[in-house]
Amino acid sequence: MTGILSQIIALSGFGNDYLKNGKLPEGFYQDNLAFQFCNTVDFRVFKKKLFFLKPKESQIADNPIEWFKYLKNDGCRSLRLYFEYSKDQSFAKDHKLAGLVGGGGSWLIEAVYDSYSNYWANRWEVSNQDAPDNKIWAVNYGMTVQKQHKSNLQIDQNNIKERLDTTLTEITEFAFKHDLEYWGKQFEEAKKTLNSDTPNESYYNKNLIPLNNYSLTAKQILFSAGSSWVFGGMGSWNDLGFDKEEDNELYDRLSERLYDDINQALISATNSY
Repeated sequence: MTGILSQIIALSGFGNDYLKNGKLPEGFYQDNLAFQFCNTVDFRVFKKKLFFLKPKESQIADNPIEWFKYLKNDGCRSLRLYFEYSKDQSFAKDHKLAGLVGGGGSWLIEAVYDSYSNYWANRWEVSNQDAPDNKIWAVNYGMTVQKQHKSNLQIDQNNIKERLDTTLTEITEFAFKHDLEYWGKQFEEAKKTLNSDTPNESYYNKNLIPLNNYSLTAKQILFSAGSSWVFGGMGSWNDLGFDKEEDNELYDRLSERLYDDINQALISATNSY
């Protein structure tokens, strides 16, 4: 999955653990692979002194751990993933733009309070292109929507597991039928993960979430969804085309369905704790 998705999942999962139990694993921010290419990850609010002035950014935390402390002191009860599809998909569907920064719809972190929610958006910018340790990204999270209705998206885990299983079966068959062995094997592995007793073991970031806080089904759909991510630019699954129009149409339908199932699975799993 994208670095953006990986990071907001890690922030939500470990942030919830801190909000509920006041604890984090040692070296969480330094060691978790969700932050491996980031030189800074900070958090900001927007203050507007006069109505005709542009709001100013004010940094309230210079790293995720300080942000968790800020949220806990502020009365935040939990963190949730929130997703909206793009309102205008006439030019290109979200699944075709999902590998691009800013494409594929909008992901936010919802901070849930007793009677309202605040919503945090992310901004990724290359700040050090030649960093020897590959930490090229500066990431800012900003509280862009304040004191609005609570969404707290909840999606049935067993239902989305069945849907993802069906889609992976069909898209695997399509890939092998069209001699796309590389992609077929990736989909096969994702399907195995969906039914594994240790679904995180084959994933590149085995500690994406605090594993003990999630059910086996939640972990299965989360890591299977992560392993199913094939959406990018040139050279990715999105970069395919076929001679027959019916093949192109089926490819588009399956790809769009997989993208939706992945999004639903990530929300269902992450928001279950």
